[in-house]
Amino acid sequence: MRKKLTRFFVVFFSVWLVISIVYFVVAIDHITITVDSKERITDNDGDKVVSKYMIFTENEVFENTDAPLLMKFNSSDLYNKLKVDSTYTVKVYGFRIPFMSQYRNIIKIEK
Repeated sequence: MRKKLTRFFVVFFSVWLVISIVYFVVAIDHITITVDSKERITDNDGDKVVSKYMIFTENEVFENTDAPLLMKFNSSDLYNKLKVDSTYTVKVYGFRIPFMSQYRNIIKIEK
């Protein structure tokens, strides 16, 4: 029984790892955006406050949050660099899924 459980976790982790790597490769894009407006949204999550930065453009809304798997921990600094009515080439990650309120995440400014 223990061997079966160990095999299950090894197979599950291996499949998850392959899917994650494929997702990273497929979900990264470089695009040019012009910032129409930006906003900070906060939510109380128990005893800590969670912030999400939203970036609004003509064609799409993006989020700017830390992404530990991509080693992005500078969302506040990046948010400060983005100026309204300015154009940037940015590296984004993820997919826009409207019914889940999921947005592509800006992970790097490449102006």
